[in-house]
Amino acid sequence: MRRHWIILFFNYLSFTFLLIVSALLYYISIKYQVYLGYDLIMFIIFPVIFLIINYAFLKLLLNYINYYNNLIILKDSNVIVIKTSLLDTDNIEIIDLNKITKIDTLMEGIVANILSYGNLVLEQYKDRTRIFHHIYKPYRAANFIKESKSKLLEKNSKD
Repeated sequence: MRRHWIILFFNYLSFTFLLIVSALLYYISIKYQVYLGYDLIMFIIFPVIFLIINYAFLKLLLNYINYYNNLIILKDSNVIVIKTSLLDTDNIEIIDLNKITKIDTLMEGIVANILSYGNLVLEQYKDRTRIFHHIYKPYRAANFIKESKSKLLEKNSKD
């Protein structure tokens, strides 16, 4: 399972906002060039615009990589959580279904219900809680985990 596409949309929206801010700064510096002065524009405003644009592109790239590398793999015997990025590699966690005590879903707000995204909460032994944010159709994942857990319990009771 991958996170909901709304996360990618918010990343693009943030990128667009930063580009609009830099374009607005550029417009202000050109429009009021006489009042601001050459030194202020060349040595302060243009480098700030340059830094904002570079930050926007870098943030978009890193968020794009994080979006496609945050995966939850649901199997019949366990849940595999893969979180990798350019800075944090090989972060793989395997959660056995036997260790999961409670499964819960949380969808807050009208937009979350319309677009079918929410949080998947897995409570484990020893009071460890794993919350997976912005999961597409979290109730479907919760049902799959519950069914897999019941099948695993039936299989273990037969043996």
